[in-house]
Amino acid sequence: MIQRPSTPRALQPSLCWMGLSMAMAAMGCGADTQGETASDSDPGPAQESAAPRPEGTAAILELDATYPHGFSFLNGVRELPDGTLLAADPLAQVLLRIDLDASTTDTVGRVGPGPQEYEQPDRIFPLPGDSSLLVDLGKTQLTVVNPDGSFGEGISMMIPNDAGFPTILHPRFVDAEGNLFDQAARSRDGGPPDSAAVTRFHRGTKVFDTVATVWLPENSLQRTRRFGFLPRMLEARDDWAVGMDGRVAVIRTEGFSVEWTFPDGRRVVGPTHVFETESVSREDKEALLAEMHSSGISTMSVSSRTGGVTNMSMSRGIPNSGDSPGVDDFEWAETFPSFRNERTLISPRGEAWVERWSPVSSNTRLEVFDEEGRWQGSVFLPPRRQLIGFGHGQDDGDVAYLVRTDEVDLRWLERYRVTR
Repeated sequence: MIQRPSTPRALQPSLCWMGLSMAMAAMGCGADTQGETASDSDPGPAQESAAPRPEGTAAILELDATYPHGFSFLNGVRELPDGTLLAADPLAQVLLRIDLDASTTDTVGRVGPGPQEYEQPDRIFPLPGDSSLLVDLGKTQLTVVNPDGSFGEGISMMIPNDAGFPTILHPRFVDAEGNLFDQAARSRDGGPPDSAAVTRFHRGTKVFDTVATVWLPENSLQRTRRFGFLPRMLEARDDWAVGMDGRVAVIRTEGFSVEWTFPDGRRVVGPTHVFETESVSREDKEALLAEMHSSGISTMSVSSRTGGVTNMSMSRGIPNSGDSPGVDDFEWAETFPSFRNERTLISPRGEAWVERWSPVSSNTRLEVFDEEGRWQGSVFLPPRRQLIGFGHGQDDGDVAYLVRTDEVDLRWLERYRVTR
């Protein structure tokens, strides 16, 4: 959510805690952060892999490679045709090309205001023709990265519309045709207060259309005396994801079911499922607040006297001012929701992998659903891991890319073979 400044022609930050309210129920230095090796900061056993479960297991992940240098932040990778990866670290302000097998890295581009530069590269997606799309939060820009590493055309993340305040395009998925998928802000599209549209942006025509609708809790903020409005923490809400072929999965919190919409217009509503939920401890609450600080996005905008926006900048990570809300300032759910928001991914086989909410000390668990919405079983990850992407192995099998977060909040990139 972007807070529109009320003071004409003033530079104001959005209210960070309110701005995170939509994403929080889901929860996710210089140019060189590669100086610390895995052995310097708890790399974990090199042979560690997810423990197999004899019943109800959809797949087992076996550790294949670990990149030996830590990241300040990492929320996705883009696998190139030759098997190397593009990865963006927004806090370190660097875009890297990584060869996991050789443990080597090349820096792509550089920090700066110029056309061949970036300010805070946050995420990178595949585009047709072996090109890639870089989300540059610092410039509030979406930039094409050519196969040779040079930068092509870019478009602003602020898309003009008739309402005066621009539509903010912050894509979560990109399909094989290069269409961008995002979740619209319910407060600005005139829709019902308990839902929001999943939109598809066609880069060629620069037109949005709606591909799905997700449910959100209508009253997701609480008023506090000291900090104003704060999000209610761990509220259940729908999640969604998009596959490379354009298929859209909506994960319904009501009944824990999966609804598919396919590119040909076919719609499939899967059955409901019942899974146990876990109680929320104070340790879990503290871990979630720390995650908010490290991974949240803050926004600043400049407004004109007519109420329009003339400039906007975004940044990953919310500084802790020392007077930030603590655990006791929020209203918390007693139990975790069934699944986490903004963590669902579509596998190369067209399945929906849905990450469950679980205590911070537990293994990460994902539920796998086929294209009929039927549960195929669970996938268990080692503790402190997050699935951030899929790829193709050398033997034509699937691989999964995980990020492990260590005790000092460094991120470590791992590749796993997916064994069915």
